[in-house]
Amino acid sequence: MRSTGDGGQKLADQHAAVYIALSKLPPFHPTALRLMNLSVESETAMADFEGAFKADPALTADLLLVANSAEFGSQARIETIRHALSFLGLERVRALGCTIAFSFYVRNVPRTPYVRMAWAHSVATAVIADAIGQVHGSSVMYTAGLVHDLGRLALLSVGENYAEKLSVQFEDMDQSFAVERKEFGMTHCDAGETICDQWRFPPSLKVCMTTHHEPVEGHLSEPVNAVRVACAMAEIMGFPEIYQKNHAPAGELPETLRERPELMPDRLLIQINRQIGNVG
Repeated sequence: MRSTGDGGQKLADQHAAVYIALSKLPPFHPTALRLMNLSVESETAMADFEGAFKADPALTADLLLVANSAEFGSQARIETIRHALSFLGLERVRALGCTIAFSFYVRNVPRTPYVRMAWAHSVATAVIADAIGQVHGSSVMYTAGLVHDLGRLALLSVGENYAEKLSVQFEDMDQSFAVERKEFGMTHCDAGETICDQWRFPPSLKVCMTTHHEPVEGHLSEPVNAVRVACAMAEIMGFPEIYQKNHAPAGELPETLRERPELMPDRLLIQINRQIGNVG
């Protein structure tokens, strides 16, 4: 029988192994990372975006496949990146490119019901954050919502039995945090910070990945606040990241936004399911 000291050392070794495995994850998709850091306001933005895709034929092929789906309703077939950029807009193309690249990463994680649930939650949060952004005239919310839970997907790929440990029902998010810390030495938010630094994500995305469960402080025009609300709304709408009895209160929209057509639950649900269908 192991002593308490031996058990503590074994747990410490497990925690260290998780951190080392995170530090050895393959680089994030280079074209998607480049897209995240390109400015849509630059005078050379169109050429910069086109150049990024020209260097990545596989991502380009998938982007054109999605761009020609029924969702976007183009009357003429979109056959070039320049056409896609003109028809969809730079920010929408950036969001689609990052979604496709992110899905490549998810495909390398074991296909379990929990992985599918976590991926659906990420897409749902992205769609809702994007809708909040449209209300405030901001077009950068989708990607922030999409990657906010990347730390969880990273732990799924390196943490032994992570899906099993997190597939039970919790009282609330804090209880799941306690399990993550005990079993893996960090929460998925901590893991998000680690891989953000490793992959050199923009600071605006890092704060969304590390603080998306904190209370909303400020205006929803700020990406981090939009993501905090969108994350909780996705949970309530049937796209949870964990099974919990007590939902976070952050899912409540301000009264001034509750009647906005683009934020109506039925409309959002259609968009979320369509986007999940588009990217797999």
